[in-house]
Amino acid sequence: MKNFRIIKSGILLIALFVANVSQAFAFDEQLKITSPPKGYWTVETNTKKPGGSIIRFYTEDSKLVYEEHLRKISLDVDRPKTVVLLNAALDEAMINFGISGTAIKNGNLVAELKRRGVDEQLYTGRKN
Repeated sequence: MKNFRIIKSGILLIALFVANVSQAFAFDEQLKITSPPKGYWTVETNTKKPGGSIIRFYTEDSKLVYEEHLRKISLDVDRPKTVVLLNAALDEAMINFGISGTAIKNGNLVAELKRRGVDEQLYTGRKN
């Protein structure tokens, strides 16, 4: 009777382990499906007359997805926080483009993310 309980608890532990591993693989597949498509961003700033930046987001095949004009804010792309901000905005723009299928011009996505803040842990390791 004691051996039966040990075997029964061993089988239960194995079943829980298998269920947990299969759930982890299913979650990994779900992340692959829901991750936004990749793209890149560009920032234009007039060095002779600073006082604004133009940010553009593109798909991998160079199709314009989003454009924003920042007045009185010059972005320094050498700062890691700026890169994190632009990568977060790129992901949002790509998701919005995937849903609507149209490019947005003169939006306020970057300004809103700059005001609201970005979770840096999600975007620091990503390269543009």
